[in-house]
Amino acid sequence: MKKLLLVMLAAGIVLLIVNFVLPSNDFKEVPVQLEVSAYDYANEEFEETFVIDDQQEIEDFTASLNKANHKNGSYELSRQPDYSIVMLYNNGSIDTLRLWLDFDTDLDLFNSDKTDGHYRLKNDGAREVILEILE
Repeated sequence: MKKLLLVMLAAGIVLLIVNFVLPSNDFKEVPVQLEVSAYDYANEEFEETFVIDDQQEIEDFTASLNKANHKNGSYELSRQPDYSIVMLYNNGSIDTLRLWLDFDTDLDLFNSDKTDGHYRLKNDGAREVILEILE
């Protein structure tokens, strides 16, 4: 009985350490540049791309992304994303995000080429930071 209790205690400690040491979302590395395109619903196409290379804005953007909750699975999306954001990294890799504003009541949605599933971002301070940077 003592042995079982000791094993369960050790497993619990390991799980706690893993949860606190490992980051919760996949946006660990801060990109060096963002290429942003907004979708023009009137013309049914993405507008011309503009570049964001201000490091503080990019760090704020990445920090806001990390506040989202990742959900496995997929959604049936009936409209184009409001924004397409290409994130360029120092090592030459890229990741493309697609952002749907007001996907649901008080909820935005985005996905990434590098991860499965979607991220749900509540309409709070993180959303305001992202919109301020993108507009």
